[in-house]
Amino acid sequence: MKRTGYGLAALCLLAAASAAPAAAPADAALPEWRYTLRPGDTLIGLAQRYLTRPSDWPRVQRLNSIADPHRLVPGSSLRIPLAWLKQTPAPAVVVAVSGRATATPPGEAARAARVGESLYAGAQLATAADSSVTLRFADGSVLILQPNAQLALDTVSVYAGGGMADTRLRLQQGRAEVGANPRRAPGSRLQIITPSAVAAVRGTRFRVGAEARVTREETLEGAVALDAAGRSVAVDAGRGTWAEQGKPPQPPVALLPAPDASGLPVRLDALPLTFDLPPLPGAVRWIGQIAPDARFEQVLLEKESDAPPLRFADLPDGDYVLRVRAADAQGLQGHDAVHAFTVDARPFPPFPTGPGARVRQATPALQWSAVAGSDAYRLQLARTADFAAPLADVRGAATQWRPPQPLDPGDYYWRVASVAGDDVGPFSAPQRFVFDPLPGAPAVNDAAPAFADGALAMTLPPPPPGLRYELQVSSDAERTRILWQGESRDGALRAAPVAAETVYLAARLVEAGGAAGPFVVRRLDAPPPARWPLLLFLLPFLVP
Repeated sequence: MKRTGYGLAALCLLAAASAAPAAAPADAALPEWRYTLRPGDTLIGLAQRYLTRPSDWPRVQRLNSIADPHRLVPGSSLRIPLAWLKQTPAPAVVVAVSGRATATPPGEAARAARVGESLYAGAQLATAADSSVTLRFADGSVLILQPNAQLALDTVSVYAGGGMADTRLRLQQGRAEVGANPRRAPGSRLQIITPSAVAAVRGTRFRVGAEARVTREETLEGAVALDAAGRSVAVDAGRGTWAEQGKPPQPPVALLPAPDASGLPVRLDALPLTFDLPPLPGAVRWIGQIAPDARFEQVLLEKESDAPPLRFADLPDGDYVLRVRAADAQGLQGHDAVHAFTVDARPFPPFPTGPGARVRQATPALQWSAVAGSDAYRLQLARTADFAAPLADVRGAATQWRPPQPLDPGDYYWRVASVAGDDVGPFSAPQRFVFDPLPGAPAVNDAAPAFADGALAMTLPPPPPGLRYELQVSSDAERTRILWQGESRDGALRAAPVAAETVYLAARLVEAGGAAGPFVVRRLDAPPPARWPLLLFLLPFLVP
């Protein structure tokens, strides 16, 4: 049996055919083409049309046990080994490129892969992260080379004037998804050779992944033969297998079911794009891919995660399709869930910068960053996070806004969106703040001052819970000449030394954290000195 460059036997699948004759020459073991005879066909004519050496028509006669070469039966099958057939190069065509992908034609330097170019045998392809290349082959087979992968084209040719395609590819690392021979052309074959196995197919959809010492294969439609270490296993649709280097393939196992994508959002207006999926028994890793349409010939982004959610950094606004699957403990990736969604994240929302979570002013300034390309902003203010009944819904060019009327104490929510022409972008995440007014002015006007022994004594109303008085006594209303200052937690005040004269008391309420209300200044006049003792002393002298 022929051995590959990796020391592996390549399995060649034959096209559907009628039963072989009882006696078959040694050539019958070779991969072969089956040709259906038509009226007027002759062995000499077919040999001239299809064989590399037309003089080999007697070998065809012997292989097919044909007694009379001049009497061929139309409709019957003629077997011809591939090695005898004319072979014509049939290059692979690059039909899609996403991200950074390089092509290296034989004898040339690596360069960026280009859509529409033809790649012949010997060419190599490589993809970077979040990149992919899609190839279409002569029989309509399509291969999508996934991110961080390397592929070499060993054989890309057709036999018998295009009647069948022979495609042999080496996947050196990474993963590829293949839709092989979709038209079911008889005789066409496709092989994916990895460092540890060979996958051979006729008409099917499958995935294959190559690592340094293990190959994984998942069959999505049809059947795939995986050959490694001299043994071959057939992998039917919905099953997968793996082969370690130097070991035969493992018995196929069922692939994980598709994740439940029914709860994923259909419209995303914020970055990063986030897709949260419910748990899936047996899943140890999650793989998500985004493409512009459900064909997935162009993979725009790919992410893997040990657990949901899957997050993708950025995409232009537009319509996309997410394909997500889970991998089991053996690394086999399961069935796909496909979800269509729309990105509408532009113009980007501004970044709120103020006023913070606690507001002490009744008309706080709501502030945000400017957004390049925006000519206006839309702001909403509400008492609830759902903005069902906005208190304000305004538009303007400034990057801040103040309520026109004082706010009532309590909770508030606000959000802002960018406006570019007629396009209003998504709102920023709701911002919450609490309007907690500063302490009010203390009631000091009803307290009676008392001057005695060079001190001032007063009893103010007890401050509200959690507050204290901050007090100053000065000789002027502007409080430029402070005579005494202190604080009181119960309202009692004793200021000394303070002469019995006109002074000014300034008082304000202060919170434990230091926030203070406004000062209230009250003038305190000392009472005039009592005159009755002097009159009593002088009274005897005043009486005649």
